[in-house]
Amino acid sequence: MSKVLLGVIGAMAVSGYAFYYLSVVPLKVENKELFEENTAFELAMKEQQETIRRIEENIEKTKESLNKLTKKNQQYEQEQAEFLDIFRRHNLAQLASAKPGLITIRANKRTQEVFDAIEEDSKRISSLND
Repeated sequence: MSKVLLGVIGAMAVSGYAFYYLSVVPLKVENKELFEENTAFELAMKEQQETIRRIEENIEKTKESLNKLTKKNQQYEQEQAEFLDIFRRHNLAQLASAKPGLITIRANKRTQEVFDAIEEDSKRISSLND
């Protein structure tokens, strides 16, 4: 009876080892691989969330800049409309023939102001790009 009992115990030990070797060890390896993969995915997710956050900040800055530019554009369009209205109301050809020095001096002065403003804007834009 003891030999049979020893045989049964030996068979149980061998089958227990086989079960451990064939089932538990692969699960441990798979668990380790999945843990490493999960860690890599978490890192990638954090990087992507940071990238999304930076993109959203850029979008907000772009919106603010666009709003500012739109307001400036509206101001410039209003000024343009005012200037065009002035030109429509005055007959500059008649005034220039009546008082040639008056128009020439004022036109040259205003032209120089416009050129200076364009030059200043160009310098400001150039400094923003640097």
